[in-house]
Amino acid sequence: MSKYKVVVMDMDDTLMNSENKVSPETQSYLIDIQDKGYKVVLASGRPTEGMIPVARTLKLNEHESYIISYNGGKTINMISEKVEVSKTVSKENFDEIVDYCREKGFLVLTYDDGHIIYDGEHEYMNIESELTGLPMKRVDDIKSYITHGVPKVMGVDYVGNITEARIDLNGYFNEEIDVTTSKPFFLEFMARDVSKGNAITALCEKLNISLEEVIAFGDSLNDQSMLDVVGYAVAMGNASDELKEKADEVTLDNDSNGIPHTLKKLL
Repeated sequence: MSKYKVVVMDMDDTLMNSENKVSPETQSYLIDIQDKGYKVVLASGRPTEGMIPVARTLKLNEHESYIISYNGGKTINMISEKVEVSKTVSKENFDEIVDYCREKGFLVLTYDDGHIIYDGEHEYMNIESELTGLPMKRVDDIKSYITHGVPKVMGVDYVGNITEARIDLNGYFNEEIDVTTSKPFFLEFMARDVSKGNAITALCEKLNISLEEVIAFGDSLNDQSMLDVVGYAVAMGNASDELKEKADEVTLDNDSNGIPHTLKKLL
């Protein structure tokens, strides 16, 4: 075996191709390396329920592995499907985020009981449902409907407006809430210190594996924290320029089996 033990990857635009599928070549390769003793972990901004079916097709549940959902807000053991770590946005912060998004004219999405909750209209409102397979649930007023902490809140709008807000907020909404983007039209709000990087660091401590023994793949701003902490950081060919600059390697894009292309050299 190589010096690496764990491979962590983002899902959308990294593991998943443009058709929102895992290619047969990537799928069989990832199952094969698990059979050889390597651990594969998925780390995504997606809700948990939007990750589990893909994790099962990659047989993570048969290889004692984990998924990290909501950008690091939850860590799930794939054997039991039990949540081992959970960090949420408080109801008070949720209300403040909704007010901010309404002021900006962004559609607000959040998650409750396996549904995507929303109360407005937007041309891009169904994209998250199409990506994750989770049903949409329209409510009269999202602030009165949500009475408890939530794993993540999302503002949805056109790329120019989201980019402007992201640059303006510069990673922080307030002392308790961090902000990132996964797709250029999604502004994502999570509890402070929730990041893929922090979640992977905690998981490696639990598994008694050094971060130097981890390879990570990503394409977007919300992947930067994990690329910063691992031993070998790989940006997809379709990744943002910001991420490519930080990576140890830029591989092929998500439609060209970039993940196995690089892993065949490293493992």
